[in-house]
Formats: sequence, C-alpha cells, structure tokens
Amino acid sequence: MKRSLRPLGLLCLAMVLSACSLTPPVSPTPPLAAATTADTLKSRLTFQPDEGEPRTLIAFIRIDPDRLRAVLVTPYGQRVTTLVRDADGARFEAGDAPGESPLPIPPAWLASRLEWSLWPLDALRDAFDGSAWQVVDDSAHRDILYRGELAARITPVPDREHARTLTLDDRQGDYRLTIDPMQARDDGEAPMEKN
Repeated sequence: MKRSLRPLGLLCLAMVLSACSLTPPVSPTPPLAAATTADTLKSRLTFQPDEGEPRTLIAFIRIDPDRLRAVLVTPYGQRVTTLVRDADGARFEAGDAPGESPLPIPPAWLASRLEWSLWPLDALRDAFDGSAWQVVDDSAHRDILYRGELAARITPVPDREHARTLTLDDRQGDYRLTIDPMQARDDGEAPMEKN
C-alpha cells in the first residue's frame, strides 16, 4: 500500500513545485525613501483581469521612509484590506468589509506595481541594477522588462509633479491596473486629469 502511494506523492510534489514556477517573479524593491511624501495619495484602482470582471477600489496610499501602506476600501467606504510593504516584505492586513472577497493577487504583486508607477525612474533603475529586471521610459510609456522581455507597460509615463490616470498592462500577471488619482472638489471627489 505504501509503495503504491509513493508515485502519487511524488507527482503531487512535482505539481506543487511547477505551480510555484508559474507565479510571476517579483522585481527588486526600490528604497522607500526615494518616494517618501508627506501627502496621502488617494487613487481609484481598477483591477481588470484578462479574463474576468473588473474590480474598483479606492486606495489611500502613504509612503514614508519605513513603509508603504495602502488602505483599500470599497466605493462605499468599507475597508477590504491594507497593503503593507516594509523591511519584512509585503503583506495584506485583514479588512472589515463583511462579504467582500479578498484580492485575487498576492501582496508582493500589488506592492511592486505601485512601486513601478509611483517611484522615480532613477530609483527603479538603481533597484534593478545587477538583476534580470530593467526599466525604460520613452515619451509615451514606461516599460518594465524581465530578462529582456516586456513584463509590463505603464501608459503614460508616470510623473509625480502632474498626477494623471495611469494604465499598467501587466503581461506577466494577465492583469490591467488603472490608477486614477483623485482630488477633493467642492462637490465631492473627482478623478484628476485623464490621458
């Protein structure tokens, strides 16, 4: 009996290990100090899987020298989760929205995509130096390359001085992430300049 289960166990182990290799790799993380801001950034994040329904959340993003913290809430104000990226890595903290499904993405994925979109080009270049990752900006978009192949494209090129809607087309994760900065107006919240 034990002998007949051994091949099955080896097959299961091989499947688990191969699934790990299918997970998109995570890029090196740039220093938090390179993007530190006194402001809390408020953005509408829309997650659109290549196959599936989009999901829109509001993010309150705070970046200080020790951590990135993004509180993700439903459009109705219920906290779904909080993304934390610090010296211990990236993780989600539990939210308080009953019945809300958890995000179908790993915390390291979301943290790296926010970094690609919010950090200055030089900080990303320094972080990627000596790795399999590269970042290239041109006049229309920012490309993130992994081993010379396009991993993601951000359109238009991120510019911290002029907040505008960004679309990150993630070729590795089969997702599009739209980051739509929001500003307060007298009549409520409105998205910033679209491109």
